[in-house]
Amino acid sequence: MPAMGDKTGAPRIAVFTKPLDNWKSGSGHHLNEILGAVLDRHAGRFDFTFIHYGRCDNPIYRRIRELVVPRNPILAAATLRRERFDIVHYSPLTIYSPIAGISGRKLATMHGAEQLWVPRFYGKLELAHEILVVPVLARMMDAIVTVSETSAKFFAERYRIDPRKIVVCYNGLSPQYRILDAADITAPARFGIRIPFAFHISKFSERKNPWTLLESFARFSKDRTDGFLLVCAGGGWDNPAVRERVAALGMADRFFAPGFLQEVDVVEFMNAASFFVFPSLAEGFGMPNVEAMACGCPVITSNACAIPEIVGDAAIVVDPLDATALASAMERIVSEPGLREALTRNAKVRLPLFSWEAAADRLIALYSKLAGA
Repeated sequence: MPAMGDKTGAPRIAVFTKPLDNWKSGSGHHLNEILGAVLDRHAGRFDFTFIHYGRCDNPIYRRIRELVVPRNPILAAATLRRERFDIVHYSPLTIYSPIAGISGRKLATMHGAEQLWVPRFYGKLELAHEILVVPVLARMMDAIVTVSETSAKFFAERYRIDPRKIVVCYNGLSPQYRILDAADITAPARFGIRIPFAFHISKFSERKNPWTLLESFARFSKDRTDGFLLVCAGGGWDNPAVRERVAALGMADRFFAPGFLQEVDVVEFMNAASFFVFPSLAEGFGMPNVEAMACGCPVITSNACAIPEIVGDAAIVVDPLDATALASAMERIVSEPGLREALTRNAKVRLPLFSWEAAADRLIALYSKLAGA
């Protein structure tokens, strides 16, 4: 069998990088960070081409060859066949992924299966795609990359993928998330938020479990005299349904929705908060928990999907639909200094697991294995 690669011997790898066009989103940020680390560390072993559907200003495209293909998967597949790549990496994997007739080795990044974990929050077409299309496409891949052992086990069992084909690459942690000196924490005051406060960040959605979050905080703060606030950052939290629910719970003066925050401000909020609360109903990883841990902020989160695997013993983990348990966890955090210290200590031990360099090395090893290098 002839060796893979161009005339220089370097395997030619195509990566579908549409998420990089919005590289500050969840999946886009993941792909941007891991591919950036791969480019830093592969030392010329591979000849990369990043493929998407329209040019954007992400600076990563200045580091490699960029190829813009038609959105039509049939036309895009024809372009790939002419290129004769040795490896094609799909991210994400959808019905629009150009797979037909591609001769090289194929792999895909799949983060989780939220549509199947909490199907009530998704439409019929999206569910049909996840149930009928994605498993078929996934079984056509030579390898699957995912971000947790929980997701890997789910894909192996539900999608009937050979577990030997699945590689787990944990998300990495940006060095921006760190413990700050008190004098460097100014963001809450700039937003008019007083201490003490609890912090949550997400793009508002039913999957993030907003109603139980609000209910549990109302119970926790009901008889407090210290003016404890709940700060829910991220897009969509300042909406009529939330305002109505907050008013009904009698906590309109204790709820604050600052909207989208810059990363530097998020770090300061996580440093200043009494605790971080993230009772999501489904996560393939749950990166905000890890970011809060890195900022020395005690974490209260849910026992759903991959979250317990990721946080380990560095967070309080409860049933996300149990408002009483969530409220009790909040009370424990603020009233038991020893618990706060234990969570912070455990977080320091756990954080080295989350490294973009380690994730990149695992992906590079997979590329080398598929290329026979």
